[in-house]
Amino acid sequence: MAQDTFVVEEINPKHGFARVRPEEGTGLLHTALYPDPEFTQAPPFQLRKGDRVTGLRRGETVSEVSWLTRVEPPWEEVERVAELLALLERWEIRIPHEARVLAEHAWRDSKDNPLRDELQAQLPTFFDLEGAHPFEDPTLLERLSAAMQPYLPGFVIQPVQGQPAVRVEPGAVEVQAGVGSWDVPQPTFVPMIAEVNARLAAAGAPVRWVPTREDWMLAPPALAALLQKHGLLEATAPPA
Repeated sequence: MAQDTFVVEEINPKHGFARVRPEEGTGLLHTALYPDPEFTQAPPFQLRKGDRVTGLRRGETVSEVSWLTRVEPPWEEVERVAELLALLERWEIRIPHEARVLAEHAWRDSKDNPLRDELQAQLPTFFDLEGAHPFEDPTLLERLSAAMQPYLPGFVIQPVQGQPAVRVEPGAVEVQAGVGSWDVPQPTFVPMIAEVNARLAAAGAPVRWVPTREDWMLAPPALAALLQKHGLLEATAPPA
């Protein structure tokens, strides 16, 4: 069937649809807020008012939508991202994407987040969520010990045999595990993270384990505050 050309007139993110107007004809038709990736190779962006698309009209809906042209993100959004990238470079974090590209991802509520992905790749995290569940990760304590060596030389953390606890060296300090669950494991590790952060503070280290949505990230507190300000670090894990 022949495809028609449409212009996006309005979007409704709350309910996940957009209204489009045929370039030749009248009336408004419904379509999904995100074009089907099966029919377009474009990034997984949502539609925005002013986009021109092609699609297959079926009654009052349009399917198989693909972009012809996309409106540019607002210049102030591009400037905001450019300023953020400049600030990140001061922390020696370099993002290999143009500000306009990242701004479009943010403005169109992309299902991909290349900026967050790059930050996660460049800043150490406590869990290895892609590798193993925290309760089954045999290298978790080894990674933590290794990550602390530049700031706490000689730091070692090991499980206490037969107990829900770890022993932290130097000092042979035993730290009891918190009460977590398989679905929400973070509370299990809160006391451990608190002990480590206290040692980092006492040593005058420039970094802390800061909470993210499902994990902790090793970063300077000022950098963490910057990421939180820009919505890139969701501090919803249990505090430590």
